[in-house]
Amino acid sequence: MPGMFKTFRFRLFLSYLALSAAVLGAAFFLVYQCIERAELSTLKSKLLDEAALVSAQLRSSDLASPGLHALAHSLGLKVRSRLTIIGADGRVLADSELDVAGVRAMENHSSRPEVAGAMKGGPSYDLRRSATLGKAMLYAAYPVSSGARVVAVARLTIPAAQLEAAMTMLKKALSAALALAFLLSFLLGLAVSGGFSRSFNKIVYGSKKFAAGNFSYRIQKDFHGEMGKLAETLNSMSAAIEENLRRVEFQSQQLAAAFANMAEGVLITGPDARVTALNPAIERMFGVKAETSVSKPLLEVILNARLSGICGRAVSGGKPVWEETELFAPVRGVFSVNASPLFEGGAVSGCLMVVHDVTEVRRLEAGRRDFVANVSHELKTPLTAIRGCAETLLEGAIDDREHAMKFLGVICEHSKRLDNIVGDLLKLSALESYAAEVKKEAVGLKDLADSLVTSLASVFRSKKAVVSNIIPADLRVNADPEKLGQVFINLLDNAVKFSPESPKVEISAQELPGSVKVLVRDNGTGIPQSRLARVFERFYRVDQARSRETGGTGLGLSIVKHVVELHGGSVGVESAEGRGSTFWFTIPK
Repeated sequence: MPGMFKTFRFRLFLSYLALSAAVLGAAFFLVYQCIERAELSTLKSKLLDEAALVSAQLRSSDLASPGLHALAHSLGLKVRSRLTIIGADGRVLADSELDVAGVRAMENHSSRPEVAGAMKGGPSYDLRRSATLGKAMLYAAYPVSSGARVVAVARLTIPAAQLEAAMTMLKKALSAALALAFLLSFLLGLAVSGGFSRSFNKIVYGSKKFAAGNFSYRIQKDFHGEMGKLAETLNSMSAAIEENLRRVEFQSQQLAAAFANMAEGVLITGPDARVTALNPAIERMFGVKAETSVSKPLLEVILNARLSGICGRAVSGGKPVWEETELFAPVRGVFSVNASPLFEGGAVSGCLMVVHDVTEVRRLEAGRRDFVANVSHELKTPLTAIRGCAETLLEGAIDDREHAMKFLGVICEHSKRLDNIVGDLLKLSALESYAAEVKKEAVGLKDLADSLVTSLASVFRSKKAVVSNIIPADLRVNADPEKLGQVFINLLDNAVKFSPESPKVEISAQELPGSVKVLVRDNGTGIPQSRLARVFERFYRVDQARSRETGGTGLGLSIVKHVVELHGGSVGVESAEGRGSTFWFTIPK
């Protein structure tokens, strides 16, 4: 029930009722005042006229006559009003309702408003409550003149009861009219506020729906006028907001998907260098979490002063900053950083930082440079030898059969080396090309290894090598037998070449979840720990001089790596200097 008094309908009704009451009350007051003034004016005119007649019958000689009292009584009866004759000094000379003793007892009347006004030579009147009688009385005074001089004042007095009675009847009539008008206003206010509130309630209900996010709702427009236009406007606004929200949501989803799936790391900070957002790429790059990083200083999230400095320069300078830097903490790598200031209202409000991890790109570029340098070096050595021998032969050594045959042998040997290098390069190029095909079939690992050991028997005999194959007979993988054979040949050849006299080589395999791990273990000189990470690079040699002596091209292990990765596997090596090496690779089942 108390809530009803807070409703719009009640307030509208109360406002209408208050307005009606104010208008009707003002009308009552104005009408009453007008009628009261009209009645008073009529009575005043009548009384002043009678006072003028009485004044005309008084002479200055009568004022000192003993018969003045009788005259006052006579004139008072004629005009049916109380007549008081007042001298110029304010002393009462006679009164139609008092005897001589009573007149003498009356106080001086010079201060009476009507008497004072008449003394100035004109008619005057006053309406006041008599202190003697305790009633409202109307006084009318008229001057009695002798020439140009006022010698006395004739004052008539009548009770204002007639005027009060008329005013009382008028009040009752006006009050009844006011009550009837107020009742009609009350009923009309109920009807108007009820009709208006129904329309208003529908609009309020629709507005609540819109505020709750239900922009598909439409207000029923079964009313007209301004409220109908308001409902139509709200419906149009709702439709426009719904369409804009749909468009914004779609764009937001696109931006969120792009932000989340960008390969580049994106990080946003405020003007105080505190992180406001970062994408998953940043999380992966620096091993941080978005939920624990937001609102923290950038230097606290990523413990690196260079990144924080780049962001600070972009914010303080108000211009984009680009820098490629190598970081050692919290992660190690080469990163390209683009920091752009964000503006709001013409002032810098933050920084957008885009981080590219170019570690692999720079590593590949370095590898490419090394590859070109290594290829040039590998090709230059045999070419120099061939050219030197050929020039020597051309200069006359061809006639010296013994030396000529020696030079021709050198040319032949280095030609074979060039052929091996070119052949391995072609193999590597074929493996790296997108057109490389892997023709997979079921391959028994033990049988494949046995056949390759047999084919390399002459090499093993020359080195007095002992090769044992302990791969389980039933272990099979789905692989390309020809390419997998290249892996075995390269690993077995290296194991024998880089081992001392009478090397021992063991081929084994173990089954892993979803794959098979093949190991080739030797008892060679081993590889220093600092060089293990680079043994699968092209043209990389642990011992440059010895590798060339054995005729290696430096591409064998690189070919092994590419073949295994084509099959979806991985390669690795475990070694210690002076303790031999174990090369391994995995092949998915």
